[in-house]
Amino acid sequence: MGLALLMAACSTTRETADLKLAPGFLPKPDLLKRGGPGEYAYVYNNTAVKQTGYNKVILEPVMIWTTPNSTLDRVPAEKRQALANDFYGNLYEKLSTHCQMVNIPTPGAIKIRVALVDAEQSDPLANTISTYVPQAHVLNSLTAFAFDDGIGAFAGTATAESYATDATGRPTTGTLLWEAADRRGGGNQIGTNTLNSWGDVQEAFQAWSEQAAQGLVKRGICYQ
Repeated sequence: MGLALLMAACSTTRETADLKLAPGFLPKPDLLKRGGPGEYAYVYNNTAVKQTGYNKVILEPVMIWTTPNSTLDRVPAEKRQALANDFYGNLYEKLSTHCQMVNIPTPGAIKIRVALVDAEQSDPLANTISTYVPQAHVLNSLTAFAFDDGIGAFAGTATAESYATDATGRPTTGTLLWEAADRRGGGNQIGTNTLNSWGDVQEAFQAWSEQAAQGLVKRGICYQ
């Protein structure tokens, strides 16, 4: 995903502590380095590849990784599905303002994969995949669910991990272009860093999605 983020209107805050990454999701997590101002907490950019030649995006379904019996794991499956779908919807909406969205490898295409990870637990496993249909334009699917007693899906903070690969259908297909990982907690309550309301979760999704879109602009990918 992209590196730049317009943070002015966002009440979520980025953690600076080390992240607990989902084992096996990022292709080369050992290449991640601390991000600078306006960047993800950790980033890797493949400078050996000229990325300005890309003009299309394949956005893979968003995955949710949780640890068995964690707070997020205990959220009913339909709510986790809504989380994944909503995150996908936000990402698709933002990316499509800059790029042509496609669903198969084609010249000029990149493939982006994203995972929402239970950041407070160890060794999470993938157990939810978004089923969002872009043509339906159904955003904010979480509004159909109420958080019980004001407690959200996350006990602490949420981590988003993402990476992009070449999807041109040529010999370069599969080449890693970038990786990123970022963690957010709600900033609505003084002294806390928890995502404990739908508003917090939605703001995190919107911020990560804006970050993704602005990152494409920064790289000169699909600029419109």
